[in-house]
Amino acid sequence: MLFRARSLDEAIELAERESAEYAREGDLEVLDMVQAYRISGGDEVMGAGTEVFSKLHALDLPANVFLDRYDSGPAHTQISE
Repeated sequence: MLFRARSLDEAIELAERESAEYAREGDLEVLDMVQAYRISGGDEVMGAGTEVFSKLHALDLPANVFLDRYDSGPAHTQISE
């Protein structure tokens, strides 16, 4: 989710509220983990090509082992050829 917030704490609060509402509507469980990522200082326009999330892993694993361990599976992944 993309939220406009004045601080990291506010962004996390918004994310927690949104996830709780989403979970209630779908009879889902919310895990105790929220990640926030600062996109800009506020003066940049969000649009095509704006990076909204990035996560790097420094693990000594072959690609297929990494994907088996960390990928959410075909229900959450779209693979383009």
